[in-house]
Amino acid sequence: MPIADKITKFSVAVLHSNLHDITRQVRLTLESGGTASISFVETLPDPWLQFFGNATSLFLTADQFRDVYHLLQTESPAYFTALDLFGFSVGSVHTELDLSVGGEVPGEGAEDPVGLPAMIRRARREGKNHK
Repeated sequence: MPIADKITKFSVAVLHSNLHDITRQVRLTLESGGTASISFVETLPDPWLQFFGNATSLFLTADQFRDVYHLLQTESPAYFTALDLFGFSVGSVHTELDLSVGGEVPGEGAEDPVGLPAMIRRARREGKNHK
């Protein structure tokens, strides 16, 4: 699973096919050597996030294409994260995240696990505990 993996290259396609309802697709090359394909559709399939070795397939709704493409064009570096852990799934193209903040707030218990930075911190912690 790519975790805040730097995007080194991307390509974009706008397409129409009678094989599927994908209208746009972004392909990413990641610093780790992995790849990701983000397909934009009207209705999300189940599962909408899949892993194949070092390749990731993420489906997002068609209305999210403009935001993803804009981020890829304007932000450098940009990162890709795809996680399916602890009952939470997330796929994201994002800028660099400050992972040093967060953690337990005194007297409040553990942090909310649904935010992207929190999920990345937890995935990294869990990965270290399983080695």
